[in-house]
Amino acid sequence: MNGLSRLDIKQLRILNALIELQSLSQVAKKMGLTQQAISEQLKKLRDIFDDHLFIRQGNKMVPTIKALSLQVPT
Repeated sequence: MNGLSRLDIKQLRILNALIELQSLSQVAKKMGLTQQAISEQLKKLRDIFDDHLFIRQGNKMVPTIKALSLQVPT
């Protein structure tokens, strides 16, 4: 089973928001969730895709090439 088939809609929304905002706290605020909830979903996404998906650089969460390849056009 590939990673995309294991995603639920909330995880997909979080992934796209992280790519756009590059901040766990900003994504949490935008989605009305806690930062801890976003972190837990990111951990699940990392497990699904066997990739870090985002690398912390200063105050930003910079998407990896794998994360960018998963981005859904808006």
